[in-house]
Amino acid sequence: MKSVTVLYLLASEEEFRLLRGQGADLTEISHRKASSFSDVEYEFGFPKSQNRGGGIGFDVSGGHTETEIERPRFARHAAQGLAEEWEKGGYDKIVISAGPKLLGALRKALNPALSPQIAAELHKDLVNFSLHDLPGHFKDLAGI
Repeated sequence: MKSVTVLYLLASEEEFRLLRGQGADLTEISHRKASSFSDVEYEFGFPKSQNRGGGIGFDVSGGHTETEIERPRFARHAAQGLAEEWEKGGYDKIVISAGPKLLGALRKALNPALSPQIAAELHKDLVNFSLHDLPGHFKDLAGI
């Protein structure tokens, strides 16, 4: 029986990893940090108004944190990386693991054509786990 080959996307707010897996054997394909994408590097020191004359201050953050502003942009980069690796072929299924908020952003950013290939989503940030420790997190996934 042929072993299932899984493409794993592990993502956090600051970085993502793509892994190739067959059973408990995992190999890292790529590892990218948010700071490696030129469109993600911004200064977020939104100054508050210092005008004592009652002038209007402008806060372009809209009350959102830097992470909330950057999350969708970084999710698009991670989704694009996943799609490009999937297109190379050789994979049977996709597993995505990220914290809940980033997982929501990834769902929005993913190419809809990949949706049927997604075997599982984990609401866990596993990006900093070693390859040795990761298989235990995936052992209960059906068909993996």
